Amino acid sequence: MIGNKSQTVSIDIRPLSSLRRKPNLFVNKSGKQESITPDYFDSVDFRFMFEYAYDTILMTDFDGRILATNMRAVNFFGYERSDFPGMDIRSLIPGITDDLIQKIKKGGSCGQFLRIQAFAVHKSGADYSAVEIIPLGNKEDKASYICYLIRDIQSRYIAEENLLSTYHAMDNTDSGIGITNMEGILIYANRKMVELLGDGDIDQVINYKLNCWFDQKTVVNPILSNTLKGKGWLGEQCVVCKDKSIVLFVSAVPNINRDGELMGAVLSIRDMANERRAEIAEYQAERDRIMMESLAGVCHSIGQPATVLLTSLELLKLSGLDDKENVNQMLELCYDAVIQIRDLLYKMNAKQLYAAEPYLLKIEDSPGQEIVALESPSDDDDINLE
Repeated sequence: MIGNKSQTVSIDIRPLSSLRRKPNLFVNKSGKQESITPDYFDSVDFRFMFEYAYDTILMTDFDGRILATNMRAVNFFGYERSDFPGMDIRSLIPGITDDLIQKIKKGGSCGQFLRIQAFAVHKSGADYSAVEIIPLGNKEDKASYICYLIRDIQSRYIAEENLLSTYHAMDNTDSGIGITNMEGILIYANRKMVELLGDGDIDQVINYKLNCWFDQKTVVNPILSNTLKGKGWLGEQCVVCKDKSIVLFVSAVPNINRDGELMGAVLSIRDMANERRAEIAEYQAERDRIMMESLAGVCHSIGQPATVLLTSLELLKLSGLDDKENVNQMLELCYDAVIQIRDLLYKMNAKQLYAAEPYLLKIEDSPGQEIVALESPSDDDDINLE
């Protein structure tokens, strides 16, 4: 397709077999071939057919000068009917070039069928409409005029553009998008899904069942069963592709056509590696913050009993062991200070163990949905404060 509206979009050329038939013969109801009499044509109002057939009909010569138009051309282009005679068809259809005029002339003379998709310019000059044009000659052997049958396809063009934009958006998203049939076989996969599941090789993804990558019991069966019920499903699973292990978040919704019929499922998969790394980094930072706060608090709390213990030991050293009563008091103070320090260290160690617990646990969010837990940081990273 050509994005510039001043150029022709596409051309379809093929032989028009109906022109090869004898124009003066027809088959009646009994199956007998009869010739068409002039009275038969006289009974048909061709003028009425010309005025109201198609969205627009233009009659031109071989140079593209307009000779006649039907009534609908006035409504479509916005000109008065008297403005059309002598006007160049190129001013109405910018995509028609001199080379295309010659091709149309040749096709009209030899009985070829041409179908052209282009843009038509309205009288305002600012509005464009997508049109489909069928040029026809007026004779089988040698045409002298060209009749352009023009149909407005603007609504179809907009629908195709929206569909194309949606396709490009879906094909370039950072999530893997795929479509399966009712048997769980992938019939479409965007580039990201091909990269995640087939390492960039589309032949290793299309027409393969989901159980080639996902567990049949915990992922594939829940997707298919929920799809049959018209419901969605989501979960996570660790997948091994090309000797590489990745954690994928999987989301599935039913694929329903315009008639409301269930055709399969639309899958969306996303690599959770970056999210997992961010969660680990955030957890580690939070853990370090807790440990630093715990160290500061413990150091402050240990200061008092440590001072009492040091002072008592110094007094015992200076006074000697003669006064048993004073010695017993000093020993009691030392014992109490050591107990306080032991309790503080125990509480601090308990906070450390709490911070080292796995930050994601294996839970069941809903039937058939499993979130896989990641392992906690290694014990080698823990700080032993005892």
